Amino acid sequence: MNAEAEARAKKITIHIDGDPYKIAAGPTPVSALRALRQPPVPNGKDLWLDIEDEQDQELDPTATLDLVDGMRFFTEIDAITIRIDRVEYELYKRKVTGAELRVVPSPDVAADRDLWRDVPDKRDVKVQDEDIVRLKDGMRFFTAPGRINPGQES
Repeated sequence: MNAEAEARAKKITIHIDGDPYKIAAGPTPVSALRALRQPPVPNGKDLWLDIEDEQDQELDPTATLDLVDGMRFFTEIDAITIRIDRVEYELYKRKVTGAELRVVPSPDVAADRDLWRDVPDKRDVKVQDEDIVRLKDGMRFFTAPGRINPGQES
């Protein structure tokens, strides 16, 4: 057996919705991944590739992926409810950038305001546009003036 065939015969572990599955490494149709999950991913739901510290990727059902050990996938998620300035919003992403969070409210968070994540019992965290925020249900954010100018003395 040549090296390429041997590598394909080797089983790797991938995760779908947190459950481990043993599968051969190498090119694999997304349809096979959908069928691998028990029960299989229903036709009305999307399958996503979970990419650490980057935006997750929605998979085209007709595509083929080159599988490697440790890849993680998840099915379409339910809405996550967050609050920005005490207003609730439902999002369907697990990870967003700070810039994406700024455009959730309507109108968008103004450029002269900073966006902060409210952290209970700890110091709040300023969210920069390039930051990746892993969303959890119930997270709270608030805005504040970016620069406070108290004025001049007389």
